[in-house]
Amino acid sequence: MAHTVFMGQAEGVKRHVIIRAAARGRDAYRVFMAHRATTIAGTLVFFLIMSLVPFLFWLTLLFGGSDGLLDKLLALHLFGWARDLLLFLRDNAQGATAGAGLFLLATTLWSSSAFFYHLRRSGEIVYMESRVRKGWKVRLAAIGMTFAVLLFFAAAGGALVALSFLLRFLPRLAAYFALYGALLVLGFFAAWLLNLYVCPYAHRARRLALGSFFTSLAWLAASAVFSVYLTFGSREKLYGAFALVIVFFLWLYWLMICFVAGVIFNKYRLGCA
Repeated sequence: MAHTVFMGQAEGVKRHVIIRAAARGRDAYRVFMAHRATTIAGTLVFFLIMSLVPFLFWLTLLFGGSDGLLDKLLALHLFGWARDLLLFLRDNAQGATAGAGLFLLATTLWSSSAFFYHLRRSGEIVYMESRVRKGWKVRLAAIGMTFAVLLFFAAAGGALVALSFLLRFLPRLAAYFALYGALLVLGFFAAWLLNLYVCPYAHRARRLALGSFFTSLAWLAASAVFSVYLTFGSREKLYGAFALVIVFFLWLYWLMICFVAGVIFNKYRLGCA
């Protein structure tokens, strides 16, 4: 009899937990859609694509052709599907650095900062900031952020190269977990840096860390889903010769959705709702 009562109570608690989780999920989805998150993510992807080659141009110009982060990422099965496209873009960026004049330097710097300019503007939209900064100030901040991310890429590439050397002395399974753990850490710092940039409020670094960590987890999960899809799916039947490019755009779109969701989470964590 007591066992039956206990089982009934446990079943009731389980049902209550499921109902509460479903209600929170619905509330989170409503908040997500109320912020037009998918529209903001699509806009950011457009400017990210426009800024990608100029960014690679400056990465090559400042740090040479040995951009270790890109090489190490493309060596992983998780990102290897985009290898041909990204190497093509990198090679074109490297070719443009030869004999680059002042006009090309200025225009590529302006183009590479476009993503960060609109990223900051998107942060003002998400946080519903009433004190909108002047355009030239946002542009200068975007150019500064471009160089900050360039330095981050160079440092992260060096760290991955050093880690790859050390992992040679570990068992294969341990090296696998260590490498993807390092990617999670780098993804966290990248998301944290971007969240600090888009947040219009100063001195909130610690409060932005949790949302940044969730963003890095979501980035890895989305990349894993795309890797599985490309392993078993037949994208060429649907998209034809442009399959790789379109899938790459879709992948960037989902990464941006994950990032915008993290920004919205941080907004409510800061009490800015």
